[in-house]
Amino acid sequence: MANLSKVLAVAETSYIIRKGLVYTLSQLPIVSKVVELKELEDINYQLGILKPDAVLINPMLLGHSHKGDVRQHLNIEKHIPLIALVYNMIDERFYQSYDAVIRINDSESKIEEVLSTCLNKDVSKASDQEELSDREKEILISIVKGMSNKEIAEHHNISIHTVITHRRNIGRKLEIHSVSGLTIYAILNKLVDIKDIQL
Repeated sequence: MANLSKVLAVAETSYIIRKGLVYTLSQLPIVSKVVELKELEDINYQLGILKPDAVLINPMLLGHSHKGDVRQHLNIEKHIPLIALVYNMIDERFYQSYDAVIRINDSESKIEEVLSTCLNKDVSKASDQEELSDREKEILISIVKGMSNKEIAEHHNISIHTVITHRRNIGRKLEIHSVSGLTIYAILNKLVDIKDIQL
């Protein structure tokens, strides 16, 4: 069964607006986590690590001249809904390539309706994604705590070869191949507490 609580990414450079959005959106029942994208640089890399279910972005961050395909411009995958955050009256051509629009004066129920429509489009597709087994989650926790393959093998009483196989399977299922990426995944999915990680 698909997880109905979703992770949203908010792309906004204004500190006060971004924090307000994060707080407001995190109060909605459909939302489990809101992550911040403070800069548009490397946005695709950030999204690859964070794996949000939708991206909310202020179209004006791309400049007054950009009215083309935002998804292509930012190199965002097709299955991730793009939602325009509109604060003032702008040319509708600025957000015609977005999946939906949330305006600053929208009510809570309207915002929730827009998010529900966007986020629940691919519920059946999401349920087909491979989930980590309990053992893989245990190995992942050990990885993000900074343990070596040898230490993981000793801790879980398995061979180093088995550890390597688990690591390969975790990387394939999550499509994350760096320890920093796995660490962010583990924190967002509440597998580890940030206090337990060696920085």
